[in-house]
Amino acid sequence: MVAPAAQASSLAAFQARAQRCLEASHHQLCQQALLEAEALQRRASARSAYPCQTLLLGVQADLIMQQLKAGRGAQAVVDLQAATRGCSGL
Repeated sequence: MVAPAAQASSLAAFQARAQRCLEASHHQLCQQALLEAEALQRRASARSAYPCQTLLLGVQADLIMQQLKAGRGAQAVVDLQAATRGCSGL
């Protein structure tokens, strides 16, 4: 179950938290960003915004890889930027 705070997450707040996760590899930041990404991709799915949902799923994979210390560096940041653009209005 997704925490209520994550359900209310805005795309901008998620983007900022995910960016900090990718830069700092802080476990709690990454975990919170993952929960927010999950809530956002479910919202995208409910709105039939499947391209956005797919982008968010990719960012979730990047966040998990970051937590596992196998991050993709600059490519993960590019993925996050693409999701932010592709999900505007979510």
